[in-house]
Amino acid sequence: MEKGTLIGNKVVLSSSALFNRSAFGVLNKQGGVELSSEEALYLLENKKIDVGINFDNLRRRFNRSNKNFDERYLVFRDLRMRGYVIKSGLKFGCDFRVYDKGSKPGKTHAKWLVFSTKENAKSSWKEMSGMARVANSTKKNVLVGIVDSENGVSYFEVSWRRL
Repeated sequence: MEKGTLIGNKVVLSSSALFNRSAFGVLNKQGGVELSSEEALYLLENKKIDVGINFDNLRRRFNRSNKNFDERYLVFRDLRMRGYVIKSGLKFGCDFRVYDKGSKPGKTHAKWLVFSTKENAKSSWKEMSGMARVANSTKKNVLVGIVDSENGVSYFEVSWRRL
């Protein structure tokens, strides 16, 4: 189990082993790895890291400062458990970029841009069109992860079609 340091809402690992082995986190200038909130919680839940705080307290901490954190985490966890590699989608205006199983980010391109939401949330056609437009311009498809009341996740893929 790797030791992590909680700094604000980031967890930093001094070793790059999880990055090298499983593409978790982003390398920092000191040779360590910065984990996203979702990555840190996932690794803590799976007993791969220790940050000196338990799962429930860390989840509450991240939930206070990250809008829709629970939905994002459930989608992240589900995709990661299915074997996909997940990276931040902030630069693309989405929650995550998803790479095919076994892919190495930076060496291949993401397959999907993922948006996480609750099953009772409302979205307009304009929002859906915007999601699809960004994905199309970056040669990716939109994957919407919908979290139901029992924390199950269903996915809908949105893509452009020429007629």
